[in-house]
Amino acid sequence: MKKRLVLLLVFMGCAAPVARAIVEIEGYYWFMTPSGTAAVGIDGLAGTAVDLQGDLGYGSQVGVPGARLIFGDMFQVGAEYFRFSMSAENNIHRVIKFSDREYPVDADVKSRLESTFLRGFVRLNFGSDMVHGGFLVGGQYMAFNAQASSTLVGSTERGVQTGMPIVGAFLEVSPIPILNLRGSVTGFKWDFGNITAKFIELEGSALLRFDPFFAGAGWRYLQAQGTYAQYPVDVDIRLSGPVVFAGLKW
Repeated sequence: MKKRLVLLLVFMGCAAPVARAIVEIEGYYWFMTPSGTAAVGIDGLAGTAVDLQGDLGYGSQVGVPGARLIFGDMFQVGAEYFRFSMSAENNIHRVIKFSDREYPVDADVKSRLESTFLRGFVRLNFGSDMVHGGFLVGGQYMAFNAQASSTLVGSTERGVQTGMPIVGAFLEVSPIPILNLRGSVTGFKWDFGNITAKFIELEGSALLRFDPFFAGAGWRYLQAQGTYAQYPVDVDIRLSGPVVFAGLKW
């Protein structure tokens, strides 16, 4: 009897489905529109809180390329990277203090904003091919760099960088075999020494699958708030717009 039980267990083990090893590589292009405020001071003195659109002239869409990698089936490891660089020129209608410069009324101010986001995460993925989702935890590195210049008073530049933990959730639904609908939310609030940071990201999209290829489009919203008391620097930047993507999954 015991021998038959052992043979049955061995047979069941051999016949059980093996977890699929999944590799997902995705590249995307985000048609992002920036908004929000930023204040850059110096030596403990606060700078002027400038509106990116109203004061500096931002508001046009900026193309942001990025990439995402995911490995694993139920237990997954992933990484994502994107970077943007944008510039604008505007005639300001009030005095603006930016770092060690004071730009007078009616000055033509050129500015540039650059940022880098790099994150790594692990996530648990439950469910079937029709409906699956789960939770993620990880870490994120963010770097911001701001420059301003005018022929009247010269130029100045300031950069801030920080790391922070992130948590999130995701869900993917496949109403028909070739169509997937997916959504995710990621964020965290971080208070460490002189740096306070808050981050939230929402994304929803639809994709068509032609195994192993897929392609789709959606909408992405990101808000990053940060205060660096040492300078001081205070930013509240919102980035939103449509995103298109394509990749491989096998």
